[in-house]
Amino acid sequence: MCGITGFFSIKDNQDKKLLLEKMSSALLHRGPDEFGQFINQTKQLYIAHQRLSILELSEAGSQPMKSRCGRYIIAFNGEIYNFRDLRSELEAYAPDVKFRGHSDTEVLLTYISIFGLDKTLPKLNGMFAFSLYDSKLNKIIFARDRFGEKPLYIYSDANSFAFSSELKPIEIFTQRLSINHSAVDALFRFSYIPAPFSIYNEVFKLLPGHRLDIDLNDFSKIDPTDSKPYWQVVDSVSLGLKNRSQFTNVRDAITETESVLKKSVEQRMISDVPLGAFLSGGIDSTCITALMQAQSSHKIKTFSIGFHDKQYNEAQHAKVVAGVLGTEHHELYLNPNDMLDSVHELPDIYDEPFADSSQLPTIMVSRFAKKHVTVALTGDSGDEVFCGYNRYRTGQKVVDKFGTIPLSIRNVLGNTLSRLSPTAHNRIFSIVTTLIPKISKYKNIGDKAHKFYRILDFKNEVDLYNKLIQTWPETAVTGEIAGLATDIQDAFNYAGINFIERMMWQDSIGYMQNDILTKVDRASMSVSLETRVPFLDNHVYQHAWNLPLEYKLYNGQTKYPLRNIVSKYIPDSIMDRPKSGFGAPIGDWLRNELREWAESLLSSESLGANPFIDSNKIRKLWRVHLTGKQNHQHAIWNVLMFLQWQTRRLN
Repeated sequence: MCGITGFFSIKDNQDKKLLLEKMSSALLHRGPDEFGQFINQTKQLYIAHQRLSILELSEAGSQPMKSRCGRYIIAFNGEIYNFRDLRSELEAYAPDVKFRGHSDTEVLLTYISIFGLDKTLPKLNGMFAFSLYDSKLNKIIFARDRFGEKPLYIYSDANSFAFSSELKPIEIFTQRLSINHSAVDALFRFSYIPAPFSIYNEVFKLLPGHRLDIDLNDFSKIDPTDSKPYWQVVDSVSLGLKNRSQFTNVRDAITETESVLKKSVEQRMISDVPLGAFLSGGIDSTCITALMQAQSSHKIKTFSIGFHDKQYNEAQHAKVVAGVLGTEHHELYLNPNDMLDSVHELPDIYDEPFADSSQLPTIMVSRFAKKHVTVALTGDSGDEVFCGYNRYRTGQKVVDKFGTIPLSIRNVLGNTLSRLSPTAHNRIFSIVTTLIPKISKYKNIGDKAHKFYRILDFKNEVDLYNKLIQTWPETAVTGEIAGLATDIQDAFNYAGINFIERMMWQDSIGYMQNDILTKVDRASMSVSLETRVPFLDNHVYQHAWNLPLEYKLYNGQTKYPLRNIVSKYIPDSIMDRPKSGFGAPIGDWLRNELREWAESLLSSESLGANPFIDSNKIRKLWRVHLTGKQNHQHAIWNVLMFLQWQTRRLN
């Protein structure tokens, strides 16, 4: 895992070598083990690499790396998990090929040298973002993995471009950057800024599964539309629909799921440095941890963090799971102040505004794990791949039960029911649980009820999906703005799949890529920790689409194949519990420990400095949240993350 940056510039008014070093030093946390650079002053191309040594710790793994033929120079960030298979293929095809070491980067570069990039990209099973310079054609190519696990930002004007794993180096390269108001609107709505857009008008993110070819002989300003896909989710969906006939019963589906997951976990356990796993005790992390321990000759290291607030504490359950699996378990309990101290670091860790509040516990577990390991496997993306989110079932039920009721009636129903505060709902629920004790395990009933009331006025499937995932129901940004949500039409216009599968598809290219994977990458890499996601293996993802939906959502049970795999290792009595997210009690903190900080950012003066923000609407929502009658912590947190980022930028 590493950090890459560089630029091409025909301007001669600066010390370009010094500029490159400054840009690269801003990525030191992503690769503290070694600095490398490639400079071609004649071609005016400058590339730098910060290395976090994971495979091939010797100089044979140093980058930027030149191919043996001398034609290609690569700066690579990530891991190619099937590199051993690719190496065997190369050795069989060209027995005279000699390798200096055993790094995946050298295998990748050799494969490109022999077969070309067009044939190489579809073969890669891994997470990556890289720049590849073709010295013969004086051309540079950027590529990003299928799901965008590894980031790549690109800036361009008429005379230059710059690229980087994060925004910091680009902010060093140029100060001619302006805030994208539409991106702020997207941040308020979704808690993230979707690719290819960024917080700046002049910078874009290379889309996952895309490549961008730039001819340096005839350079002109570049933009996101210049990139081309080498893989898209629709490829797996269409192939999956063709393959579904191969599964005739759910037992075969479970057996095959376990087989492909075992292979994925095995490949992600290849490392020359200490390795462990994040363990929350949920189905996904437990499944990955169980398969790791089953394939390890020693106790694997597992890491959990806990809170003294029982509503958010998963550590006790994780400890029980770890005990059954026999891992070397490490847990850390946090007080509010432990994480509140990190709030002020968020703009530097995430670079552009990012507002999933679970970023805080993710940062803390990353810091904790880094004390023991350099690589950690995670259970991320199991929900998107195997149908795990509650909104999938909720959305389908709402369509089925309320779709035929006139919109006007649903409007009245939703408005009437929402007058009862979340706190009142919780009180009623606590009384009901005395009569029906088995439902006492469900949490945050009041907030969930209010979210349900807000979606009753949906107009169609697209509108319902947006209501399910959006934080702000209406924009808090004034003036003319463009909707930047990941293009939803491909998924919702595709024939042969139902509403639930359309949501899963859209989550794969929207929420998963721009929120979940961004959150984990920036948090872990801020402490030089590499995280790996077995559920995003090429074969695992394709297999999941090969399965009929009724095998993933079986008799009302989400992630049915994963639950059955886990049941081989953990008694059902331990795992039978409601789904719980990886979050923190932000709502209460904003009313208490974080109130003074929030008030300063949400003051009329602070908001007034941004004329494109509807300050009256935001202040009103803040006042309602403080009363406790309604919880608007996520909407408020989105605004706070922008304002805090802006404060850091101006200072």
